[in-house]
Amino acid sequence: MTNWEKKIDINKIFLLQPTRPTTYFGVGAINKVDDILDNMVKQGIKKILVVTDAIAYKASGAWAAVEPALNKHVAWKHYDKVRPNPTYTNCEEAASMGTDFGAQAILAIGGGSSIDTAKTAAVLMKHPGKKAVEFYEKGEPITGAVPIILINTSHGTGSECDSFAVAQSDGEDKPCIVSPQIYSTYTIEDPALTATMPTKQTISTSIDAVNHALEAATTILTHPYSIGLARDAIRLVATYLPTAIVEPSNLTARYWLLYASAIAGISFDLGFLHITHSMEHAMSTLNVKVTHGDGLGILMPAMVKEIYPAVPEVIADLFSPIIPGLKGVPNETDFVVDSLRTWCRCVGQSTSMAGVFSEADIPALVKTTMSSSVSKVLLPLAPIKVDASVVERIFRNSL
Repeated sequence: MTNWEKKIDINKIFLLQPTRPTTYFGVGAINKVDDILDNMVKQGIKKILVVTDAIAYKASGAWAAVEPALNKHVAWKHYDKVRPNPTYTNCEEAASMGTDFGAQAILAIGGGSSIDTAKTAAVLMKHPGKKAVEFYEKGEPITGAVPIILINTSHGTGSECDSFAVAQSDGEDKPCIVSPQIYSTYTIEDPALTATMPTKQTISTSIDAVNHALEAATTILTHPYSIGLARDAIRLVATYLPTAIVEPSNLTARYWLLYASAIAGISFDLGFLHITHSMEHAMSTLNVKVTHGDGLGILMPAMVKEIYPAVPEVIADLFSPIIPGLKGVPNETDFVVDSLRTWCRCVGQSTSMAGVFSEADIPALVKTTMSSSVSKVLLPLAPIKVDASVVERIFRNSL
């Protein structure tokens, strides 16, 4: 029995349930798009909105299979203006195109930004006249969404498996929506589609998956299912990320990184997230050059320094593939943090935000974090009490 198992409250009821999409996983899964579209047509779907960025949908190789399948089965329109950290305006533009065309479903190709844009557009298309801000900030209930097909080209987001979506407001906030209505109807996870990812993105998306796992396993809502998935996800990233860096086309490495990302997504779909995601949203809101995974990696060691004494048994087990021999006791916190920074550097992940922020930016970062709607939901789920002083300390320790 691991040490954290002894601390599980066996009287706490949790939802032992996998996520809901029908997911096709494995090399060649992209070819399932023909069957998927055939099934959609049988359900009365005749028009589809395609949502992508301007580059990755072709560079990944997905479009070579998707375009002929679309032409064979349905009429379609293409929204290709997805940007990193998509805004309400992006989502509304996509929804407007879909509504004007009479689309009855959405097919998205890409990573988290394309997927989040598609999910939000799917909600907007089902609620004519509503704006994104109403769902993200004003509590408008999500009563439906048009069917969503997600073709994932990244091994970091987890969004293809979960019921979350994130978009950036017109101000300094990146709220999220959570609803079972935005689970995809079908998801395709084909490792071959990730083989063209640049090295920097390979690293940052894998670190994103590690953070999903770490946070999901240490929230106050966590449970054995989330912890078990998280532990396996981190082990797989630690094992296969070095290979993917030096051999980008190695499909075995891509397979296991994609699988790690998927199960980390399921882990946080059920266990939720906490500190680093709250704080990274502030970083990428104030500086759009900060990619999500890179921001999380920068913050992760300083965040672990704060929470390790509260949940040492869990984190010691999670990090055992990276830092062997941990006892899961509070007095090894500094050793864990130093070792984690070393591991990050070994895989090419920065743990310093000095390249994108300075000490003068910390007050704004703290203010944005503490005022964000995401923080109001996630920070109370951390295993420690999080106030502005904790957030400031993590930012300072990440310089």
